[in-house]
Amino acid sequence: MDFMNLLRSAELLLYEVVSWLVFFPLTLWRCLRHPMAMIAYAEQELTRPPEEQFSEALSPPIFLFLTLMIAHMVQRGVFHNDAAFEGVLSDQRNLLILRAVAFSLFPLLLGIQHVRLSGQVLSRKTLRPMFYAQCYVTVPFVLTLDLALMLGTLEPAWTGPASLSIFLLGLGWYSVALTRGYMIHRNTRLRQAIGQTALALVIGGICCFGVFALSLLSGPVTIGS
Repeated sequence: MDFMNLLRSAELLLYEVVSWLVFFPLTLWRCLRHPMAMIAYAEQELTRPPEEQFSEALSPPIFLFLTLMIAHMVQRGVFHNDAAFEGVLSDQRNLLILRAVAFSLFPLLLGIQHVRLSGQVLSRKTLRPMFYAQCYVTVPFVLTLDLALMLGTLEPAWTGPASLSIFLLGLGWYSVALTRGYMIHRNTRLRQAIGQTALALVIGGICCFGVFALSLLSGPVTIGS
């Protein structure tokens, strides 16, 4: 009986992992094409029974984590310009978890802002749908940031301007998506929406940088290529 349960669990796990090959690019395309619709989709799906949630797309936290994992693998396997830490972060799994926590600060801070603007009391229950929704629009920005960082470490002269252009493109898309999100989903004026977006990006950037800076205390780091 236990063996059959193990087989059924393996069957479900295999299907879930293989289905990511279809739903990862589909979810990414939908986030790029219709970010406002994906914000509403995330919030609505959490009102459904757990077994029926996110049947048409990847769950937002899984989507964000898979994006970081793919970027990490490409950085190590294709660009060969990964950082070599000593101490706790010498294990690449710990480094991946650190990256996931650092970049999750953006949807977390944005989620807190949306809870406050919606007039709700901040709690685990009210924060969750806001956090999930912001994970969707954070992924394209994370992808462009990782790609810009990878290109920036290469030697050819053209990679510098290309890296900066990709970063600015991603930052511009992210800023517009966040501003529209405040205006459409929280009924804020344009000036207030721009202010909230700028505040979230600045605080999120500082916190993200702070997490990586603190990680350096675990030991020296060298950059390989």
